[in-house]
Amino acid sequence: MDPATLVPGVDAIPVNWLWFQVLLVLSTFMHLVAVDIMIGSGVIAFAAPILKGESMVPMSREIAGTLPYSIAFTINFGVAPLLFLQVLYGQFFYTSSVLMAVFWLSIVFLLIVSYYSVYLFNMRYSRVGHNSLLLGLSVLLLLLVAFVLSNNISLMQTPESWLRYFDNRGGTMLSTGDIVLLPRFVHFMTSSIAVGGLMIAVYYEFRRRRGAKDVDRWISYGTKWFTVGSIINFGVGFWFFSRLYGNVIDPAEPSGKLFLLFIIGAMAAIMIALISAQVKKIYRSLSWTLATILLMVMARETLRNTYLRDYINLSELPVTGQYSPLVIFLVFFVAAVWLLWWMLKRVFVETEVKS
Repeated sequence: MDPATLVPGVDAIPVNWLWFQVLLVLSTFMHLVAVDIMIGSGVIAFAAPILKGESMVPMSREIAGTLPYSIAFTINFGVAPLLFLQVLYGQFFYTSSVLMAVFWLSIVFLLIVSYYSVYLFNMRYSRVGHNSLLLGLSVLLLLLVAFVLSNNISLMQTPESWLRYFDNRGGTMLSTGDIVLLPRFVHFMTSSIAVGGLMIAVYYEFRRRRGAKDVDRWISYGTKWFTVGSIINFGVGFWFFSRLYGNVIDPAEPSGKLFLLFIIGAMAAIMIALISAQVKKIYRSLSWTLATILLMVMARETLRNTYLRDYINLSELPVTGQYSPLVIFLVFFVAAVWLLWWMLKRVFVETEVKS
């Protein structure tokens, strides 16, 4: 059977596809930054006392106290890219979601349990001390959510794998046959730990500049996680690329050249970020790390278009020419970004006062 016969027909979109592509890149960038902070800081807060002993508990407790905020921000930041993904690739995303419906719907339950585990950790800390079980449960569930999301993205990008539906009609399909799935997941999770370490350094650098004492130790600790995580991720990234090269990416094609250009740019940017972190230029390191993430998001979109080039051409999508919804969205989007920036500053200030 030809997998193309399983792909639903395209729907008309309100405006030119480039608007939605740009918005998808920007919103995905914001979401992935939030994901990196959430998972990375959570893993470090859980692992630090285990690796380094009781001396790490104060930092672990303080970072864990920010997890309810980061989880909330991550979930909300995930709405926009999900919507834009559905606008451009709805026929693929809806199909893959149905094929793995049992796991896809479980995300709601996993997030609720993870969210409340963090709250219980913070509420019970004053009575029972550093209960790593609750924190570990929250981090584990977040990693499971990330794995489910990775499977859905993998399924939507490989319609040829949908043929397995005829052997599994219970909504429990996973993209286990995709040789890229595991290295891609490990690559993103390793980068999350690295970025989580950098954000710990940024958090304490922010407090240091506002007069806090005895935070240099935590800045150095965060940069160590950032450095080690980034170095490990170079190896994981080459593993990831080796699975793509020749199977999905052809450097001789324009899409392959564009993909390589983004990857080379990301590698250069993260090298500058690492050098800046070593000399304790934390904010400069943050800027170059954000540039790295943005370049990786653009590489990811190029890769998605390469996966689906035999099934869809975005430039040929029918357009209805309804611009008013886009204008309204952009106005509220700018207002929401400003409001979220204000909220983040308030969170930093409130956390500083409590500590």
